Amino acid sequence: MTVLEVKDLYVRINERDIIENITFSIKKGEIIAIVGPNGGGKTTLIKTILGFIKPFKGSITLLGKSPAEAVKTGKIGYLPQKSSVPKDFPFSALDVVMLGLINKKISKEKKLKKAREYLRYVGMEGSENKPYSSLSGGQQQRVSIARVLVSEPEIIFLDEPSTGIDVVAQESFYDFLQRLKKEKNMTIVMVSHDIGVVGRFVDKVAGLNRFLHFYGHPKEFFKKEVLENIYGAEVELLIHSPECVACEHFHIDFK
Repeated sequence: MTVLEVKDLYVRINERDIIENITFSIKKGEIIAIVGPNGGGKTTLIKTILGFIKPFKGSITLLGKSPAEAVKTGKIGYLPQKSSVPKDFPFSALDVVMLGLINKKISKEKKLKKAREYLRYVGMEGSENKPYSSLSGGQQQRVSIARVLVSEPEIIFLDEPSTGIDVVAQESFYDFLQRLKKEKNMTIVMVSHDIGVVGRFVDKVAGLNRFLHFYGHPKEFFKKEVLENIYGAEVELLIHSPECVACEHFHIDFK
């Protein structure tokens, strides 16, 4: 079942073409990583899919509807690159998750029950009353994910979800995303710079730099000619594990 279809998409901002001729589709339960250089249009693409930016040309079908109609269904989850929760605001972890239920017409008791349930689901049980600002980067990200999940969306969009998280926490975070896919058949679309890590965790990689230069399996993405085409520079691949070209033992040097 196709949950997202993008056809011939062009986005122009201030008379400048940001992305051009983008066409791809995503099926239910897939994990997709959108990667590429800074300024390549990754966040713009996500915001356009969600209806925050109006396309110059092309079409987007999200859960069988236009972006604006799809967002109104409450079946879309979105975690932006910058947290909407001020670091110095006196919210507890439970308060942050409750924010995801503001528009839900259910009793406060049911909201509290669901919020606690999803804190447990993301491994933050026992931290309900801890100040959000006192949590580590990885813990804050888990709470933020719980806030997105508590409304029980069908598809979630994550913009640089591992920013500010240490390497160990990143591994745990990506494992958690795979668990979401397996247990809830959730579709996950994320923007990421961690191209050496996401290859082990995603079904497809979208290589974006104004144009969609690549869309397919990670093993096909991690090739010198593909990366040079996307990043616009000569690259040297340093692969420490000969059995796996899409694993954590991966590094790119730009010359």
